[in-house]
Amino acid sequence: MPLNLAALSSGLQSCFAHPPGGYNACAQAWADAVQGWCSGIVPPSTTVAPAAVTLASSLASAFSAPNAVPGMESAFSAFAAAVGLGMAGYAPTPPAGPVGFAPYFAGADATTHAQAASEIAALIDPWMKTGIATLIAPPNTVVPWS
Repeated sequence: MPLNLAALSSGLQSCFAHPPGGYNACAQAWADAVQGWCSGIVPPSTTVAPAAVTLASSLASAFSAPNAVPGMESAFSAFAAAVGLGMAGYAPTPPAGPVGFAPYFAGADATTHAQAASEIAALIDPWMKTGIATLIAPPNTVVPWS
């Protein structure tokens, strides 16, 4: 089962509709949503769960900063890199560049939790799908992350 956009959007919507108290709990809710979305990534990865633990910690730091965006971008880049390392038999190339949180938050005008969750999920999902994994053995097939 590939990346599950509906799970990401639903998990984020739940977080936004019922915000957990504090930076750590909010970051954990984001990480849980991301882990649910990424659990079926293709090629399969054995490091999604540990990567989500690190994502939660990194997002907590980001959320506590006056400007969360740079930390969020770093957190997601680190998450993708960690997920790639768990793709046994493949040489991973994580997504390059930012997710796009800065332009989104600069002009965000979502009026509902569902709309905000859908829009943010629509940033994260295609960004992650720019990652690729190259089979280490011949024929060295390149597999887009999905």
